[in-house]
Amino acid sequence: MDRGEEETSFKEKNLRSKLSLVVALVWSVYTLSYLCNVFFYLGLVIYPITHRAISVGLISILVYLLSPPIRTMPGDKLKWFDILPIVAIIFGCSYIAVNANNLVAEGRLMANTYEMVLASLVFIFVIEATRRAIGWTLAILVVFSFFYAVYSDYFPSFLRSTGFPYPMALGWMYLSAEGFWGMIIGIVSTIVAGFIIFGGFLRALGASKFFSDLALGSAGYLRGGAAKAAVIASTFFGTISGSTAANVATTGQITIPLMKKTGYEPNYAGAVEATSSLGGMFMPPVMGATAFLIAEFLEMSYWSVCVAAFLPAMAYYATLLVQVDLEAAKTGLKGLPKESLPSLKKTLAGGWHYLLPFALLLFLLGVLRYSAQTAIIYTLASLLIVSSFRKESRLTPRKLLVALEESARGMMPIIPLCASIGILVGAIQITGAGTKFTSELLVISGGHLVVILLMSGFAAFILGMGMTAVGVYILTVVLLAPALIKAGVQPIAAHMFLFYFGCLSFITPPVCVDAYIAAGISGGSPFKTGFRAMRLAFAAFLVPWAFIFNPGILMIGSFAQIITAFLAVTMVTISVGIAFEGYFLDHLRKWEYIPLILASICLFIPHLLIRAFGLASAGIFVIAQVKRVKGSK
Repeated sequence: MDRGEEETSFKEKNLRSKLSLVVALVWSVYTLSYLCNVFFYLGLVIYPITHRAISVGLISILVYLLSPPIRTMPGDKLKWFDILPIVAIIFGCSYIAVNANNLVAEGRLMANTYEMVLASLVFIFVIEATRRAIGWTLAILVVFSFFYAVYSDYFPSFLRSTGFPYPMALGWMYLSAEGFWGMIIGIVSTIVAGFIIFGGFLRALGASKFFSDLALGSAGYLRGGAAKAAVIASTFFGTISGSTAANVATTGQITIPLMKKTGYEPNYAGAVEATSSLGGMFMPPVMGATAFLIAEFLEMSYWSVCVAAFLPAMAYYATLLVQVDLEAAKTGLKGLPKESLPSLKKTLAGGWHYLLPFALLLFLLGVLRYSAQTAIIYTLASLLIVSSFRKESRLTPRKLLVALEESARGMMPIIPLCASIGILVGAIQITGAGTKFTSELLVISGGHLVVILLMSGFAAFILGMGMTAVGVYILTVVLLAPALIKAGVQPIAAHMFLFYFGCLSFITPPVCVDAYIAAGISGGSPFKTGFRAMRLAFAAFLVPWAFIFNPGILMIGSFAQIITAFLAVTMVTISVGIAFEGYFLDHLRKWEYIPLILASICLFIPHLLIRAFGLASAGIFVIAQVKRVKGSK
């Protein structure tokens, strides 16, 4: 597209679209400049809170420009209920941005009348932006948490606190470096933003097509190849996406029709894509943008988080690949014709350069131990350099605009959400509710680890309904992680346990957002797709328990302990997958479920003799299947 066409297309946009494009470009250019220290070299000082206020303001405005208050409303014209919040957010965030240094230096926690008005308006309209972006659940929870901080002296039992007057509550949340402008929004507006921008450039430069073609070329011809390609493509896309919904919507447009074309029924095809996309949240390096938050909460390196998350993600995807293969064998589905698939050799020859930035990222993080913020800037620079060697992937003005705009859009469900969660976290801190909740949870569970894990896992699942990966993680670890850690669970295991269970609501009815999106593409039933996805993703229900009882899978312990835990957990999840499919080398007979279930239980228990019994049970099952298959020939 030439310059004239771009200008024409921009002129044809309505006011709302024009403004959203401008705001998106301003945020992306500003954020890149901030991450690259451009302002520092120009002699301009941007304080951390100033940066956070600018980021929250710009992305919240973008939400109002692109998301109508009701999804079915036409979004072509700006209404008063869009303009009023935008103006209020500009004034409220500008006040913090301009006065950030003085506010921090003063340490003042009592807001004056003018500040109370600004704080109230910013809170109301950023929470509304959160509602527009992700739904009602978090918005209601955040509003409740603020009023809880104010009226906590009226609450019963362990929820009772001293209560705080409005000037102090609003001052703590709005004027200090805690609450609204705290650590969470700090990480999201820097490190997470950098990775989202990197993902935006990757997609704009054609990496999504490369990963899809790579998946199809490497697995499309195999038995059930379309489903296997969906799994592999979603794994690749999950490394650059911060959203399971975006993963389903992007790769699902290609993989779901292919699966249906090769014989998979619509609900199964949608379930495979939804389950594969869920795994993208567990796969380093991005993990739905939560890897950076985990590192910050636990005060450990980002690289350590990626290392800990790698083996569980591999066990998840290995089980999923086995299950789709068994489904293909059971129903007699074959792979796609080789002539209809992208050539693996040509795909690699045309897009190998997309892999180099990932290699550099791993080198910078794992070998040189650079910070995540520094590493992603070098990685982005390397992507632009290697992409310039080929005409097809070279950065053009049009691709640059697309990358910058899509990057800002990718932050819409994240920044308002994390700013709103800052209110919730601030309320917990100021009232001491977190410590009291932890003590009460330990009392209710009677101190039994399994009981508290069951309670915490269920609570994480409920809290995760309708949320994003970032929201799931922050909510669950703030409310539940301290209790698990106090009960003796290792911190990284507690955080990963809650994150996995919180994300399961993405595919589990009744909410199952990913299943709804996948069903919309496949033409299947959202609930049937969701229940089928639960069966495929059952590894995600089992793996979190391994974090507690087989911590080697998180790279904790000796090399032997790590390998043993990984192999044992993977065998367990695959055994359960076989049981769900009812097929291995042949259809399972009723008695064959017994050794299979015994193997699953025994291999999960970290005891040498018990695991040996589990291996023996697995061996009996395999021998029985082999003999029957040989006997039928």
